[in-house]
Amino acid sequence: MDVFEKLGVQETDFRLVFGRSQLDFDPNKELINRKKHGYSLASAVDLLARCMLPISLLPFITSDPFKQNGEIRHMHMGVDDSGNVVFMVTTMRDDETVRVISFRRADQEEQRIFGSLTGYNKSLAPTR
Repeated sequence: MDVFEKLGVQETDFRLVFGRSQLDFDPNKELINRKKHGYSLASAVDLLARCMLPISLLPFITSDPFKQNGEIRHMHMGVDDSGNVVFMVTTMRDDETVRVISFRRADQEEQRIFGSLTGYNKSLAPTR
């Protein structure tokens, strides 16, 4: 039994181990995601790093786990540097690495859900 099992952490949990977890993405999918969604996977890694720090003031939500393509995944929504609601999909690797699979601007329905769960409204967001 490993330490996570002892703590009751499930394989399907989205988890960060400070000092151990890493964030990455598949560089071979960078251009595909940029063309398809207009966002860089590298910028998703940056957003995740900023949102998951304990001092983040930006709203950020994470879904329950789901299985796709043989792996456990999570959906997340947060706010980018321009105040836009963005949507990303991640998976956890065995070595505590969070792998970003997709990153894009949230569609209207996703923005509505994000706003209802967090109270976020871009027109009321502070400018940076």
